[in-house]
Amino acid sequence: MDLIIEQLNTTLHDRKSFDCGVDELNLFLKQHANQNQSKNMSKTYVAVVAISADDHKKIYGYYTLSAGHLECEQLPESVKAKLPKYPIPIARIGRLAVDKDYKGQGIGGFLLHDALTNVLSIADKIGVFAVVVDAKNDDAKSFYGNYGFTELQDSELTLFLPINTIKSAL
Repeated sequence: MDLIIEQLNTTLHDRKSFDCGVDELNLFLKQHANQNQSKNMSKTYVAVVAISADDHKKIYGYYTLSAGHLECEQLPESVKAKLPKYPIPIARIGRLAVDKDYKGQGIGGFLLHDALTNVLSIADKIGVFAVVVDAKNDDAKSFYGNYGFTELQDSELTLFLPINTIKSAL
């Protein structure tokens, strides 16, 4: 199956049939993603089959991106010692989910790679120190940990990956 990533378009993408097994993530895609996108609160990107004859393309997974900041105190000592003491600009992956029927097929990694690539293109234009994710549980934390994300000081489930690390890896 050849997947591509597209920005969510409610006239093209079938949100109703998506089920990742986590009600909060399903609800966001079905009821809030488009609204947040139209208000420029976040942008949602979906994995769909590259060539689809369907009127509404099935969504295999999705992620959201938004801008934000961290307080310097939230970063580990080894990182914050080298930074100014004012808020640090970040990009946030607010949600990342894969339809439960397609888990274990590399779609999560595909989505994350696309998200990080998107952030890199933004970081060439504006200041972005790191990508931050809010892992929903220990399984999600482990997933992000496999890609080099580490914990912030104030939360075991809020993780970050410096932009320079991403540049080196991609």
